[in-house]
Amino acid sequence: MAKANRHPETRDVQPRVLLAFGGGLLLFIALAAIGVKLIFNTAPTWLPLPTDTSPEGPGLQAAPRQDLTAFRAEEDRQLKTLGWVDRNAGIARIPIDDAMWAVVSHGLPDWSQRTAAATEPDCALLTAAIPRAPQARNCQQQSGAGR
Repeated sequence: MAKANRHPETRDVQPRVLLAFGGGLLLFIALAAIGVKLIFNTAPTWLPLPTDTSPEGPGLQAAPRQDLTAFRAEEDRQLKTLGWVDRNAGIARIPIDDAMWAVVSHGLPDWSQRTAAATEPDCALLTAAIPRAPQARNCQQQSGAGR
């Protein structure tokens, strides 16, 4: 038997092929990033906008604390005054203290069984609970005219 010519074992991966693949991959990633930048708007939206004092810009509050104080004062005034919400529908606003007293003393009304016209018990409840309400005066006028 003749002795075969044996060569030493070689590597499975050639370094040149590995380096060429890595370089091609980096080139592909760089070109893809450039392509995305050109196609899409990639500017971050969380960065602050430049301070521009042009007249086209929105008007901002000059004194936000004072504006909030005035807003809350107006809300409190509305909670403490008597007024119309919708005069045609007969919906009025009563002071919050009067409304709370009416609920505590008479409980919540059963709105599911109410009719469109005011009845005598409704007028009695209204005049007893909130005598200053314009609806209470209307009930007094109706009861006086009906007799």
